[in-house]
Amino acid sequence: MNALFDLFNDTERRTLGRIGLASLLALVVFLILFVRVRGGLAKERTTAVRAQESAQNAVKARDEARTQWKQWEDAGRDLAELRTTYFYDEQAGVQVLRQDLEKIFARAGTAITDLAYGYADLEKEQVRKTLVTFTYNGTYAGLKKLLAVLEAFPKFLVIEKVEFPRTGSGGERLSAKMTLAGYYGI
Repeated sequence: MNALFDLFNDTERRTLGRIGLASLLALVVFLILFVRVRGGLAKERTTAVRAQESAQNAVKARDEARTQWKQWEDAGRDLAELRTTYFYDEQAGVQVLRQDLEKIFARAGTAITDLAYGYADLEKEQVRKTLVTFTYNGTYAGLKKLLAVLEAFPKFLVIEKVEFPRTGSGGERLSAKMTLAGYYGI
């Protein structure tokens, strides 16, 4: 290689040295730029992955919010159905409850005459409650039938209290003092 280098004169050698130095300098600049661009690409790739994860989380959160919104809409429909189907209308008053009790007693085949009414407002629950107290006198089978009719009735009537002054043992008739609650509005 030195023999080849000896064939050149001083000007050519200096030119070749400058070309080599310029080439070396260009190679160093290229490597620096390559490393920087590659690092920038890695950073951009990381940013893109984070953005994609963020987008996926946003889609998941949107889907969950839609599901929750649907659940709230369903709950609203359920409440509206409760108001119209199961609770008594407050504007109609107690008369509808009285008529329903007459229907219940007729279906159960019992005659109840001593109905007593009491009223309570449950402000926290935004519900008005009417308590109906009566005494059932009859057989155990008749009481079961009355309870079955009450349970199957479409309005929201709750047995709040049952007392047995006479249990029907020893051949006597069964006596049960019952308190029903009918609820108005929500």
